[in-house]
Formats: sequence, structure tokens, C-alpha cells
Amino acid sequence: MSITSDLLSDVLTSVSGLELAVLIGSRANGSEHAASDWDIAVQWSRDMGFMEQLAATEQLRKILSSTLGVPEQSVDLIDMVKVRLAMRAVVAEEGVPLKGGDSLAWHRFLQRTWRELEEQYWEQIYAA
Repeated sequence: MSITSDLLSDVLTSVSGLELAVLIGSRANGSEHAASDWDIAVQWSRDMGFMEQLAATEQLRKILSSTLGVPEQSVDLIDMVKVRLAMRAVVAEEGVPLKGGDSLAWHRFLQRTWRELEEQYWEQIYAA
């Protein structure tokens, strides 16, 4: 992990209600440039209501932009629960876990994503 990833992990560990945070995109695969944004997939505790999650997401965006020294528009937070299968596949296959990488929530996310990818592949191959 890079120094920036370690710093992000430290910051994200202190965020209450945040179960998972996964760095994706150019910052995760090393192809970033100076103007690259920060794409981070997040999963909040299921105990949080919609408005609470929305407020927590915007608060997290402010914290991360301050930590990274970038404008808030440069921090993209993606809801791992609500995105489609293609984005979940990117998170599962290319993402760098910053928080919760050893957690049951991460393993369940991976299991669900890979199961649905396998089902989709099966249907493409064997559908009449």
C-alpha cells in the first residue's frame, strides 16, 4: 500500500457506521495523473437510514477532500449496495480495500458479486 492508501485507511477506520471502503479506478490501478479524481466505493451499516447515509456520505466526502487536499468534486463516493453488477465486478476484481478488507461484509460482497456474475455468464452461454 502507498502512503496515501495508508493515510486513507487510517482516516476511514475512524468513520462510524462505515463498513467497507474500496479504492477503484485509476488511483487503484496506478494509471492516475495529476487531475485524476478519487473513486471510492463505500458500504454503510444497514442500520443507518437513507437520510443518515446521505448525510454521512457527504460528511465523508468533506473529510476525504480535506485529507487529500483536493476539491470535494474530485472525490467520488459510490454506494456499493445500489450499483449495478458491472460496477460491483470492478470493485471486486480491481478494487483496493481501504477499510473492512478482512470483514464478513467484504466477503459477502465478493460472494454475491461473483455468484451473480456466474449466473449472468451461465445465462449468456446456455440461454435458449
